[in-house]
Amino acid sequence: MRRFAQLFVELDATTRTSEKVAALRSYFESAAPEDAAWALRVMTGGRFKRAITSAQLRRWAAEAANLPDWLIDECRDAVGDTSETIALVLPEPERADPLPLHELAERWLEPMRRMDDDEKRRAVMELWSRHTGTQRFVLHKLMSGTVRVGAGRILVIRALAETCAVPQAVMQHRLTGGFEASADALQAVCAPEGEHDRDIGQAYPFYLASPIDGDAEDVEAQLGSPAPFAIELKWDGIRAQVIRRSRETLVWSRGEELIGRQFPEIVHAAGRLPDGTVIDGEIVAWDPRAPSPNAHLAHLGTHAAGDAHAGGPLPFAALQRRLNRVDYQPTLFDDVPVRLIAYDVLEDRGEDIRERPLDARRARLEEIIRELGPQDTIGLGASFGVCRWSRAQTIKDAARDIGVEGVMLKRRDGSYKVGRTRGEWWKWKVEPLAIDAVLIHAQPGSGRRASLFTDYTFGVWDERNGERELVPVCKAYSGLTDHEIKRVDHFVRTHIVGRHGPIRVVEPRLVFEIGFEGIAESARHKSGVALRFPRMLRWREDKVAAEADTMARVRELLNRFGRPSGARAPRR
Repeated sequence: MRRFAQLFVELDATTRTSEKVAALRSYFESAAPEDAAWALRVMTGGRFKRAITSAQLRRWAAEAANLPDWLIDECRDAVGDTSETIALVLPEPERADPLPLHELAERWLEPMRRMDDDEKRRAVMELWSRHTGTQRFVLHKLMSGTVRVGAGRILVIRALAETCAVPQAVMQHRLTGGFEASADALQAVCAPEGEHDRDIGQAYPFYLASPIDGDAEDVEAQLGSPAPFAIELKWDGIRAQVIRRSRETLVWSRGEELIGRQFPEIVHAAGRLPDGTVIDGEIVAWDPRAPSPNAHLAHLGTHAAGDAHAGGPLPFAALQRRLNRVDYQPTLFDDVPVRLIAYDVLEDRGEDIRERPLDARRARLEEIIRELGPQDTIGLGASFGVCRWSRAQTIKDAARDIGVEGVMLKRRDGSYKVGRTRGEWWKWKVEPLAIDAVLIHAQPGSGRRASLFTDYTFGVWDERNGERELVPVCKAYSGLTDHEIKRVDHFVRTHIVGRHGPIRVVEPRLVFEIGFEGIAESARHKSGVALRFPRMLRWREDKVAAEADTMARVRELLNRFGRPSGARAPRR
């Protein structure tokens, strides 16, 4: 634990990629294999499930430090982070004896979720008695399932690949789908290239497109002629890989979770794929009675090779009804039909074909979909070319009418790469929906922003019974520059009119343009709507609060671009 906590501090102390990679390499080279295995799991996203609540930690810390509960809460408000607060207020142990990371994980953290409250309290007190301040801070993050290391997954994989002298793409493939924390598993992923057998259910690392902005002239200035590019629709769903190997079918999400249980009809349809096939595509909610995307494209004067089936995509809000559910009612699958829109094939008859040009992979994908025969669950994504970028912009600008987010631009001669590798795949998205809203609440951020008010709640005007009031419509925390954040922080501190715990109610004077990708009805929100991916586009210093948008404007956007949460898609 001592070495892992030191690594945590080293990664948080620098923003230089080279220094982060050097720190990670030093750790992997010096740590015991069983400790390095657990560190790898934690740093690549395999968090512990929360075993202790923040309230429990604060209560037990007050007891251990002999401080009143209210003072712990006040310290938490000042520091901005429960884990850091407790690490600061606890007395140092008489004799620190930190546990190895693997022992801490296997003997303490993993069993902790099954303990009752008294057992948890005794375990936490014992761990506090053996660890010092920084170690305790990291310990709290591990126990509460909120650990965030100052290095992204790709950097961790890069450092491990360099340590093991394995190509980064190979290492990322080996770690796709999760990692079992053990010395043997670490030895397997670090084996020389060619010695690590691919698991039957292992997915490939996803290739992610880079954003491109502006109009047709801007795109031409960056990419040149459109001739080398295939244009595809950018679907608004869940990115997924469907794997058919050894007569088994698995569906992996981009978040490296198995999601076949949520989409049994896709698993069933994919059972007819040739053995040794891996398809990359998008799972979308589907309305079989809606106009097809190809019909929209034809109306815009573009012929696209792709899915000939009737129907079109539903908003993402409809698909969310399938996600994160503990119970699955059979009627849900009829109420929210889905389709897999296939747009790439990564493995063909057991052979990894990612290095082949896109055109060759596309030709083989068309054959595979054609061989599936008549069925409604797996379709082929539209693909077409344009002679001028202005034609692609016309389609991009009509994206919401088609039911998509924009267009994808993919080099026809390009291979299927790993991660967000710039140059061959680009996403050109439609401009976000936007409203002007008033800042009404603020609370401190976390980590380096714990001392600043950076998390904001925004409201719009609602007129009822002759009265006009601001109704909360969304929360947002991204989109401002550091200078703007400091200015807003100063405003918040000098214009507080109320408080609810860490939340400050502020005088409603600042107006911001809020951008978002989608809108849906929501019974959980006071406004009755939920905005998807809200963020601050700009500070509207040219407007006063009275000029902000109204709920009537929000409902207009809901009627045009959203879908009622309780509405059902037509049955098949």
